[in-house]
Amino acid sequence: MNRSLSFALFVVVALVQLAVAGGAIVKSELALRTGEAFSFRIQPVDPVDAFRGRYVAIRFAVDHAPVADGAAVRPRKYIFVPIDVDSDGYASLGRADVDRPADGAYLRLRAGVVTPDEDGNQQVWVQMPFRRFYMDEDKAPRAERAVWGGRRGQREASVSVRIRHGVGVIEELFIDDTPIHQWLAENADNR
Repeated sequence: MNRSLSFALFVVVALVQLAVAGGAIVKSELALRTGEAFSFRIQPVDPVDAFRGRYVAIRFAVDHAPVADGAAVRPRKYIFVPIDVDSDGYASLGRADVDRPADGAYLRLRAGVVTPDEDGNQQVWVQMPFRRFYMDEDKAPRAERAVWGGRRGQREASVSVRIRHGVGVIEELFIDDTPIHQWLAENADNR
């Protein structure tokens, strides 16, 4: 293969890689800037797996959704789950379907196991694709402990997620409705 052809092939491969990475970044940024905001309740996770580097691991309190009547939801296939808001103002998952909703906010998620609920209706287990809240390496362990404090009923933890066209991005982590950076500053004595 001659030198100019090899170089041209290299440039094409490099451009394709940049386009794929750039597309993912653009989707996330558009969701953050123009997406609709929802608050999700979260639960602490096992401390052995909870911390890898500079982020707080997030486990969502909502982990399953009812399946829409007649929807052929299959494990490991993509589904569309509308986002509802409960009476407390927190996001909940609507009826999962294989077809994209015509309107309203939704998440595009990979289906997990489909099981019957207590009434015999189908429900699908899901895992949110956004499970890390990145922050400063020095503050992350304190934030993790603050989230864990909520498990014992001391605090309530939640995240604000921006959702646009099925893509969701965590915007902020809250402890008792206070942004985590502010909460850490106000509770500097709780190390």
